[in-house]
Amino acid sequence: MSNKHYTCPFDKLIISGRCGCKFSTKDCIAEKEFGVCLDHSYSNQCQLLYTNLRDNSNFVLNIHHQNNLLIRQQLKIKMGGLLALQEKLNIDNSNQIKDISNLVKIIKKKYIDFKKINFSKLMPKIEQFRFREKS
Repeated sequence: MSNKHYTCPFDKLIISGRCGCKFSTKDCIAEKEFGVCLDHSYSNQCQLLYTNLRDNSNFVLNIHHQNNLLIRQQLKIKMGGLLALQEKLNIDNSNQIKDISNLVKIIKKKYIDFKKINFSKLMPKIEQFRFREKS
């Protein structure tokens, strides 16, 4: 196994336990723990998927012309988007993603290009997603 680590756009979801990924691992700098990807190709695919989710979420989240999103906005796009895709592809109906890399592989196989995803069908799930339920 390689010691090279690549960026994971879904690292906070993985560290929180809401998602899993066979290519994820944890790393630390000083006392800060973060998730990284062990596979360069999947790191790139996940980045592309997130970028497409982000670019298509502006209207539903009312974040036009906003470059820096709050962490909760990013998590809403990431987790809401992954859950919506998982549901749309009839993979699972839970509020967890067992393996992001497998979901990305299935999405890529179905759509070939992430730009071909019908993002308007995903927006209700993204808009409704709440990372923490109010108590």
